Amino acid sequence: MNMNILITGGAGFIGSNFIHYLSKEHPTYNIVNMDLLTYAGNLHNLDDLKDKANYNFVHGNITNQPLVEQVIRKYQIETIVNFAAESHVDRSILHPQIFVETNVQGTLVLLEAAKKFELRKFIQISTDEVYGSLGMTGYFQETTPLAPNSPYAASKAASDLLVRSYYQTYN
Repeated sequence: MNMNILITGGAGFIGSNFIHYLSKEHPTYNIVNMDLLTYAGNLHNLDDLKDKANYNFVHGNITNQPLVEQVIRKYQIETIVNFAAESHVDRSILHPQIFVETNVQGTLVLLEAAKKFELRKFIQISTDEVYGSLGMTGYFQETTPLAPNSPYAASKAASDLLVRSYYQTYN
């Protein structure tokens, strides 16, 4: 089965490993990697894919709605997997605004595009940080209440709640 999939934040450690997995397990998928290439992104993570016909890289910010929509149209995207995020707790304490811009506003732009183009699927990648501190023992569960303890965690919790609300409201 062929699928056109947009991976945001695909030059980061987890995103690039996910792209490698998709490329290996689903060689017919057309993969578009959109990444701003900030401190967390390294395009060299994907050097072995750059010449593949079914892999494309787009340098850009998920907060840029015209660009996101252009990419969706150009590559006939059906699914978005959102790895893109500002993700370092210490940086979020020093500069919380960029975390809200990327993690909340960027997710909103992607959700609006998914709704507008009636995409098949939207997958949001989160973090355990949204649940707060665990302590020395135990496990977080899906029923664990949200308790973010940093601007980073709060921005990820907010984006997760936006995704949930779009699922509930717009399916």
